[in-house]
Amino acid sequence: MQVVERRVETPVPIPPTRHDWPRLLGELLTQLDSGRIYNRDLDELSVALAALGVAMTRRLYIRSRTAPRAP
Repeated sequence: MQVVERRVETPVPIPPTRHDWPRLLGELLTQLDSGRIYNRDLDELSVALAALGVAMTRRLYIRSRTAPRAP
């Protein structure tokens, strides 16, 4: 038996950028509305979306505190 070494490339997913998120969240909305997400997955998704809401609120609060004040 002969052992042959060969290189195998495995694609690595690229993390979404800020430009990707509106489309991805829109796709999530479409899948939720069309029933393409199982009910068994809704609890886990709900936890993730609640964390997203907290992070967005925190970010908006920080941004509003650093915004220049009108004279």
